[in-house]
Amino acid sequence: MIPVLDMPYSLPRLLNLRLLPFLFLLLLFSGCTLSRLAKKAERGQKLWAQPEVLMVRGRQVPVEVTAQLPKNLLRDDYQYGIRVYYKADKGVEDHIGSLAFDFGNYNFVEGRPTMSSSFTLPYTPSKITGKLYAQGVVTSPKGRKKYLKPVVLAPGIRTTPYLVQHVHSPAYVSDSAKKEKPGPLKIPIFFDQALATLRTGLGTNLQLLDQFLTSNQKTKQIEILATHSPDSLETTTRNLASRRAVAVENFIKKKIDTESYTNTVSSVRFNLRTIQKNWQAFLGRVQNSALPEEQIQQILDIVNGPGSFIEKERKLQELASYEYIEMYVYPVLRYAEVTIDYQPNLRRDYEVYLLAKKIVENRVNADALNAEEMQYAAGLTPLLAEKKKIYESAIENYMTWQALNNLGMVYFEQAQKELKPAARQHLLESAILNFRYAAHRQPTAQLFYNLGVAHHQHGDALEALQSFDYAVKLGGPMPVLQQLFTDKAALELEVGQYDDAARSLAYAGSGYAAQFNRTMLYLLKENYDGAAQLGQKLLETFPADASTHYLMAIIYARNQQEAQMADHLKKAVAAKPALAQKAIEDLEFQRYHQSAAFAGALKI
Repeated sequence: MIPVLDMPYSLPRLLNLRLLPFLFLLLLFSGCTLSRLAKKAERGQKLWAQPEVLMVRGRQVPVEVTAQLPKNLLRDDYQYGIRVYYKADKGVEDHIGSLAFDFGNYNFVEGRPTMSSSFTLPYTPSKITGKLYAQGVVTSPKGRKKYLKPVVLAPGIRTTPYLVQHVHSPAYVSDSAKKEKPGPLKIPIFFDQALATLRTGLGTNLQLLDQFLTSNQKTKQIEILATHSPDSLETTTRNLASRRAVAVENFIKKKIDTESYTNTVSSVRFNLRTIQKNWQAFLGRVQNSALPEEQIQQILDIVNGPGSFIEKERKLQELASYEYIEMYVYPVLRYAEVTIDYQPNLRRDYEVYLLAKKIVENRVNADALNAEEMQYAAGLTPLLAEKKKIYESAIENYMTWQALNNLGMVYFEQAQKELKPAARQHLLESAILNFRYAAHRQPTAQLFYNLGVAHHQHGDALEALQSFDYAVKLGGPMPVLQQLFTDKAALELEVGQYDDAARSLAYAGSGYAAQFNRTMLYLLKENYDGAAQLGQKLLETFPADASTHYLMAIIYARNQQEAQMADHLKKAVAAKPALAQKAIEDLEFQRYHQSAAFAGALKI
């Protein structure tokens, strides 16, 4: 019998002890590989950003980051990525995104793995001064990470597009006096191209017509005048204008028959008319558009010249202005205009005002005044708080587009006076809500312009541009259209749509804001000589304008003309001392921060 030895260690434990050196060497090798790859990447990688200096576009800062790695760096078992982040001088670190060099994500340029990715950084004023960084990260098969030294890609954020000038002049609907009987109510009902089908929705005006019919105003006569636009599809669609008139007539008669207690179908006289292949409405829209005078004259020469209706329309297609005609003129010529002759009740001013106050205070019934009288009463007081209560009461009882727009104006004016950002945003939201309801009930250039301005100030760039675009299509008085195109161009410059801004500025007129924004456009398109010429022309009219001098200082700073930069900056600071601090933080002047000329320009 063989004796059993008393072993202090079991066989498995002995085997584990023997493996320890191998495990140690494996870990050491893994760590060495991680460090070696990190050093190789750090020495040989190339990182850059476009643009080299970041600039705001709307409320975002776009940037494209490109990374190019050394040859033979990437391995199947090790991962390599690059984290991109922004660190403000007075703020926390913002992670923007990353570039992951995984299989299929990158290309080879001259044998080197290369990839690009676009990112956006949400902008806040605290981020103006700071740096955009990229940092490589190597990851081992077991998840260990080695971070490379961060690389600065771009220094801070330029906010030059925010210097654009706005008109931002929304308006109340005027409160007409009640001493005289108003004229007939006119409501254009718009149709889609080549169709005679009624539809509700943005810009059709069907809701406005429905609202009037259900308000039970005593109505004598309704006239419907239908027409079509001059384009070939509308012109060749059979009986289009007649079918549009009949569609509107049937809608009105059904409403009266089912929902009116004041009128009957037999008590209201109906008169249907059509206008076909006629240029009168078209010429009216063109002459009331934002087209330059020479382009308007070209259109007049064709329409008033020889040729058939179709031949003239084909000639219009050859004009540079035809794109404008298709976008902004033809759509608003596809309509049936409803003219309603009705009888309102009239009262004296003091009676209207006192009754309105009693309605607001719930001392008399809401129907003591009709919608028009409530609207008029609000215009009799200069107090915003009192206007607000009257308009709110009018909306609660009648929901008219006039009261909705004017309540929106009250909120908008209150927002301009509010210093707290959160409260200001809330007031603008209330303004937007009321402006939207008003514009959809009564689509006019002014009402959609009001909505666009409120959206713009609230920070809703896309919604603002949509409202401005629809306002242009509706047409209107030249002053309204010019301020509309000026503000549309300003927003397009802010968000980086420079080509669209150039088109808008062509119709913006020659006002201060339009001229300033043309100068800004040339600057942002990097035509510094052209920008300087436009700026000098603007200063001939506004020689002491601080904003123009500041913009000129930026133009000359970009063009590396230090003396001219300092001269205009000095004039800007003299006119508006607060610009001194802005210039110190502005990256446009970064190369001059240590120069004597720059320091001298900031002295008041």
